[in-house]
Amino acid sequence: MPGESSPTRTASVAEWAHAIARPTISPAGGSAAALAAAAAAALVEMVASLTTSREAYAPAHEEAKAARARAEGLRQELLILASADAESLQRFAQALALPRGSEAERERRERRKRSALQEGAEIQRDVLNGCAEVAALGLDMAERGLASARGDAGTAVFLAAGAARSASWAVRLNLGGEPGGSEFARLVDAAAVKLAEIEQAERRAKRLLEGHQPE
Repeated sequence: MPGESSPTRTASVAEWAHAIARPTISPAGGSAAALAAAAAAALVEMVASLTTSREAYAPAHEEAKAARARAEGLRQELLILASADAESLQRFAQALALPRGSEAERERRERRKRSALQEGAEIQRDVLNGCAEVAALGLDMAERGLASARGDAGTAVFLAAGAARSASWAVRLNLGGEPGGSEFARLVDAAAVKLAEIEQAERRAKRLLEGHQPE
C-alpha cells in the first residue's frame, strides 16, 4: 500500500516477499537479486559448517571455517544492499514526481533522476561483487566440502549467478544512456567482466554436479 516503508535488513523472508509483491515501485528487482545472493551466502555457511563438523573432512576444516566466516559477512552485506536498493528506488520515484513546468525545474528533475540511477547502479555493482565472492566460496565448498551437501553448495553458486545476471543488467539499464567514454561506461564494462567470472564458476559447478572434474 502507498506509504508503507521498505523492509529493513532484519525483516523476515515473508515481510520481504510481501513488500516486493506490492504494486509499488520499491522494493523491486534489485532488492530481490540481493536477497537471492544473501540466501546463496547462507547456503555456503551451512555447507561450511557441516564440513567442519565431520572429522573425515579435517583437511578442509580451516578452509571451511574461513568460508563460513566470509559467507556470514557477505550475507549481512547483501541484506543491507537489499534495503539500500529499495531506498534508492524510492529516491528515483521522488525525482519522477518533481515538477517539470519550467526549464529550471526540468533540469533539477533530470539531475535528481540521474543521481538516483547512478546510486542504484553502484548498489547493484556491489551486489554483483558480492555474488562473485559467494559463487567462488560455493564452488570451493562444492569441490572440497561435505560430499552429501554438494548439491547445496552448487545451489549457492547457481543462486549467486542468477542474482549476478540481474545485477549486471541493472547496471547496464541504469547507465546505458551515459556517454561511451564516461566513468559510467567503465562501470558497465567492469560489470560485464565480473559477470563472466561468475558464469565461469557456474559452469564449473554444473560440471562438478554432473560428475565431471572441474577445470
